[in-house]
Amino acid sequence: MTQLSVHRLIYVSAARVEVSPGVLESILAVARANNEPAGVTGLLLFHDGSFFQVLEGPKPAVERIFAAIEADPRHSRVLVLQSGDETARSFPNWSMGYVGGHALGPDQQAHLIDLRHLVGQEEPANLTSSPVVSVQINAFLTSFREFALT
Repeated sequence: MTQLSVHRLIYVSAARVEVSPGVLESILAVARANNEPAGVTGLLLFHDGSFFQVLEGPKPAVERIFAAIEADPRHSRVLVLQSGDETARSFPNWSMGYVGGHALGPDQQAHLIDLRHLVGQEEPANLTSSPVVSVQINAFLTSFREFALT
């Protein structure tokens, strides 16, 4: 039997407006309601005015959800860090997990700060094939698998 692949898309973006806890709860509620029936799982982080999100699932569903995110007026400077097929999900049990910046360890915060710097660049970079970015993202995702297992 052939193992099916899952499409993973990871992006960062800057918030255009102040994102209150109520707005975050609303975003998560909508994401969870839309993602589960579409077979999409993932993780959302919000830290210091920046979103970091992992979307995993069937490619058409991931692309449809990401297109809606790009069109969402709450996001600016949307930057795809990684997009491609994987053999397994990183967050198979989360229709949309959430981790706030306060829950991050020092190593995780260091990675987020580096990624946040990318959102602030005037010229968008092509990062999807960068080995340096891939190593950083994979290390970051590995650290968050611990949250997913608890």
